Amino acid sequence: AEEARLSAQGVLLGWPGAEGVVCDIGGSSMELAVLEGGGGVGARHTSDLGPLKLMGIAGGKKAMRAHIKDRVTELVSAFPQAPERLFLVGGSWRAIARIDMERRGYPLKVLHEYRMTPRAILDTIKLIEKSDVSELRGRTGTSAERMRLVPLAAEVLKALVRQLKPKEVAISAYGIRE
Repeated sequence: AEEARLSAQGVLLGWPGAEGVVCDIGGSSMELAVLEGGGGVGARHTSDLGPLKLMGIAGGKKAMRAHIKDRVTELVSAFPQAPERLFLVGGSWRAIARIDMERRGYPLKVLHEYRMTPRAILDTIKLIEKSDVSELRGRTGTSAERMRLVPLAAEVLKALVRQLKPKEVAISAYGIRE
């Protein structure tokens, strides 16, 4: 919960007055925090949905997807309504945004405040699922270590977007470090 609070405060440094839900994914965990109007941080939740943790789930892809769905359902139940905006913080989310930029032919390379619709994210996740990750890595300049985590993070993001139903998703370059 403390990581969630710090990530939310980092987002507020780069986006003063932001409202919505912050989602920070790291290797071993994923945190959610509500950004309330006026710069406050509300409810905070943490989970074991980091890509490195997901690699350790026994039972293959089907078991991993079931685990993700169950955990996201549990997390999302704490939010009474769909947020206007979901703010994504973390390297895996930034890598997915870079793939989205490449897929859409977006002319800029600036990630902070890059915005996507839920539909665009789901289309990018489909691209990730059907593509060779080393080819995507070459097109986006993503490190091999990060790209190894992207397909797992994409599974989490797919479940999160489908269940949380934000109207817009934005990348924040600011987070826990800031």
